[in-house]
Amino acid sequence: MMIVHNGTCTNYCNVLTDIRIARETGYNGIEIIGAKLYRYLEQGFSLESLLPHLDGFPVVALGYVQDIERSEGSDHQALLTECDKMCAAAEKLSCPMVQILTGPIGPGIGEGIPDNYKDIMGMSWPQLRKITAANIAKLSSIGRKHKVDFYLEALSWAPIHTLPQMLELIDAAGTDNVGVLIDFWHCFTSGTTPDDIAKLDRKLIKGVHVCDSVKGDGSSHQDRNVWTGEGVIPLKRWVDAVASTGFDGWYAGELFSEKHWELDPWDTARVLRDQLEYLFV
Repeated sequence: MMIVHNGTCTNYCNVLTDIRIARETGYNGIEIIGAKLYRYLEQGFSLESLLPHLDGFPVVALGYVQDIERSEGSDHQALLTECDKMCAAAEKLSCPMVQILTGPIGPGIGEGIPDNYKDIMGMSWPQLRKITAANIAKLSSIGRKHKVDFYLEALSWAPIHTLPQMLELIDAAGTDNVGVLIDFWHCFTSGTTPDDIAKLDRKLIKGVHVCDSVKGDGSSHQDRNVWTGEGVIPLKRWVDAVASTGFDGWYAGELFSEKHWELDPWDTARVLRDQLEYLFV
């Protein structure tokens, strides 16, 4: 079992600072946020220039390729291009996994639906499963080229938002390099229970996001504005459910609390790591 740093808990830090914090506060590795990585690269820095900062410190995952239901024209080509770009970056960083997300990822809960998602929102589940599974199969081939696997996360406000839907997609795609991410907030707010998690084949679980919620319906992104352990999700039950499957991979604390983003990021990361470690006692 590894406890790894996720850049959401140090939201305002750049990628170099995230790496430094993860190393200095006792994490076993890092899940890099793609937006921070790309921001670094857009300023003319290279992926190779990150390697001395890592110096053997493992990048366990890189997130994310979003809105994987895109299936028409330029939107579909953009999905494939984005996937290839992120997988190529992961390969250079010796990172074994890339995150893929159902959508729409934005503009966010309760803030309207992007135009390119209006047709998708009206699809039946069989239609949506067919096009998304076909996309996952294509992404899988791109990942195989770069020697990376994928972890699928279903966002609880999206048309594809449940654990059973994720499992159906993976089965329909017929690929062996895609598994699921167990995100406690998205699972909890979409109706998944610890008992459901305990029934999973551990080989399907690629990673875990430990996070909390103010309330349980997922109706607002502000539900996540809480310190991990101070919300309504019974985190110990969820951790125990994952552990009961025999999963021994990585766990990351994901934090979307605006209040805690304003605190010293070293302290936030250190306390969160200690808290996650305590959950395994």
